Amino acid sequence: MNSKQVSISLCFCLVLSALTGCGSSNEYPRAAVRGIVTLDGDPLSQGVIRFIPDGENEGPQASASIREGIFNVPVDFGPVVGTNRIEIISTDDGGFAEDDEEAFKRLKAEGIKRIEVVKVPPQYNKQSKLTKSISAEQDNDFTFALTSTAKK
Repeated sequence: MNSKQVSISLCFCLVLSALTGCGSSNEYPRAAVRGIVTLDGDPLSQGVIRFIPDGENEGPQASASIREGIFNVPVDFGPVVGTNRIEIISTDDGGFAEDDEEAFKRLKAEGIKRIEVVKVPPQYNKQSKLTKSISAEQDNDFTFALTSTAKK
């Protein structure tokens, strides 16, 4: 082989390895999930739901945005099949960034003393004990009816 043939062979090998990748895409089987999240009976306006492999289940975590109480994760980005711990947080900031001083000046001038911000209680986020079994063979439709600790 001359140097030109070696170069072409090397390029072909590099392209082939780039196209095939380094691992199996089925290393962690995933499934699609969808569902509804409510807080005190009302749809959670904005939030994030996380599916974290739990117990002997291993693999990457999956997360999705919650909009008006609804979340939907396609199979390519879904949680791994098996038991997953669920964390739910609210991303509702009341429509104002915490560092928006101009907005707070306007609110104060208008006599508004408090901004309504939706907060999901800690027992549903970092301290969550919620779990769901994710199936590869069945639909994974879930409803999470959360309650705040402030309401009695």
